[in-house]
Formats: sequence, structure tokens, C-alpha cells
Amino acid sequence: MLNPSTPETALSSSPLVTVVIPAFNAESFIGEAIASIRCQTIEDWQLIVVDDGSADHTLSAAREAAGDDSRIRLIRFDRNEGISTASNAGFDAAQGEFIARVDSDDRLIPHRLAAQVAAFRENDRLAAAGSHASVFGDAPAGIAYCARGDANIKARLLDGVNTISGGTLMVRRSFVRKHGIRFDDAARSAEDLDYLASVMAAGGQLENVDEVLTEHRAHRGSFTSSRGDVAAPWLQTMRRRLIALWYPDLDPSAIERVVIPFLNTYPNSSDEPLAIVSAINRLVITQAVDLGQDVSIVHGILLDRMRKMLGIYQDNKLLDATQIQSIRHFVAPATRDALDQLTF
Repeated sequence: MLNPSTPETALSSSPLVTVVIPAFNAESFIGEAIASIRCQTIEDWQLIVVDDGSADHTLSAAREAAGDDSRIRLIRFDRNEGISTASNAGFDAAQGEFIARVDSDDRLIPHRLAAQVAAFRENDRLAAAGSHASVFGDAPAGIAYCARGDANIKARLLDGVNTISGGTLMVRRSFVRKHGIRFDDAARSAEDLDYLASVMAAGGQLENVDEVLTEHRAHRGSFTSSRGDVAAPWLQTMRRRLIALWYPDLDPSAIERVVIPFLNTYPNSSDEPLAIVSAINRLVITQAVDLGQDVSIVHGILLDRMRKMLGIYQDNKLLDATQIQSIRHFVAPATRDALDQLTF
């Protein structure tokens, strides 16, 4: 077994891009991922594959795909540590000016690295970049379009949808090293969103290249498809962190109520919806710390979630028009407008 610092092959001392693939039980697909990197239009790259304690033949499949390419390094964990720890090991070992993360079951479009490097060259403040992705495999083929614009992307981290996917991520190594930005080793999901929140907190800009640069494979064995029970709690943890970054004056109990509308099930209490409205209204009227996020989009996401949640309380007879009227006179206009869209 290799330990996390042992290379199998020699590496270029200063490549332009380091590509990191955290891989767990990826025997079936890792070869395609590696092949897509070896076909990149730029050749000044190194690849670090971190086999995260796989129980299958991921390591041998990666070794076969690497062949005698001296730009490729294989790292093996003796046990499964999780995607965050595996990603950190690869990022720590990276020598490139830029670091790209690739999912072990995805494929890169041949000019992905070149297109993202060009985006960084055009904007010295850009710290992290992604792109759109095409979807193939066990799902209808299509394109997953991601948000554009720094302020828009930062605000939409709250929803956790179509921001910068971890499998399309590239970062400026000097920025993340300077600010000590790392994936949260404890996180079993949403680690990419939490990482982007750290980039935001450190003053870095975010963007998506307006091209499809990665092919995302949908299959039953993927984490996204099989572990929604793990993903949801970590998304909530990330949302609490975002709210605390933007609104440090909110107490933990208010933050907890602000993120409740993102859940699939809500507290079974007729008092709780009004407490949630009150907490969200407090956020709406509080001055946010400016980390580059579009505050109007943040408010819109929260109020839309709140309105949908209240509709479900209404459908279950836990909320009536009298309760809504009792609070609408004491909230901000934006909150009142959301309440007025409910019908009784």
C-alpha cells in the first residue's frame, strides 16, 4: 500500500495545472477520466489520483490508464477517509499554478484546462472557476447550466444548485495557499460549496466559464444518486455557515430557523411558522456583510422558500389567514409581499 505522500512516478517540478482526482471504488470509470486528461490541448499538467481506500481495483485501473506517463502520480489511502480528505491530499501535493478537481467518473472536454486557465489570465482577482457540464449515462442527456457572475454565484451558494460544481472546479493555487483554504475533512458532502464559501470569505472572486467543459456521468452508484440522506444535512450545515458569514449579528437560534424552509419536512407546530417568518424578516432588515454576494438574490431565495413552506403549513391546517395578518403588519415590505402571495 502507498501512503499519502508516496509518488509512483516522477513529476514535472512546476506544471501549469495540477489535476486532482479523488477516487473511491472507481474501477469502472477512472480509466476514462485519466484518458480525458491525457487528451487535453495543453500538455503542461500533472495529474494526482488519490485512491481513497477503495475496495475494488481502482488503483490498478488508474495505474494501467497512466501507463508510463511521468506527469501522473498515484496516491493510496489504506482506508476510506472521505472526499474532503482525499481532495486535500491532492491539493497539498499539487505543484501547478492552478489546481483543477475532477470527479473520478467524469470526463473532460479536450480544451477544459486551457479554457479555464484563460479565464484566470483575464482576471487577476479570480480565485475559483467552474463551467457548464453535459450529462450522460443513466439519465436523459442534457446540459447542466451554472450561474454566471461573481455576485450571482456567491448568493446562490445558499441554494446549493448550479453554482460551481466540485467536478468542474479550478482554483488559483497561490490564493488558496495564502489563505489556508481547505476542504472540511469532517464534511461527507457539500464540501465543494463549503470550499467556495471559504474562497468568498477570503475575498476571492468566483465565475463559471460560459462553455461545457466537463461531461458528467449519471449512474446509480454515484454519491449524488445514492446518498441523499447524507447530502441534505451537510447542505444545511453549509447554509448555516453562509448565513453566519453574511449576518454575524443573527444568533444561532435565528439562523437555525432561517434554514428550516430548505428542509423537506418541517416542525409539526402551529407556532413554528411564525417564528420562522420572524427570523427571516430579521435577516431581511439586517445589514449584510459584503462578501461580494448579491443580497437581493439571497433575500429572493429565502422568501421563495419561506412562501412554499407556509403553503404546506396552510395545506395541513397549521396556519390560517388570521395568523398571517397578525404578523404582516410588523415585517419589512419584501417579507410582506411574500406573505401576500399566500391565498386562504
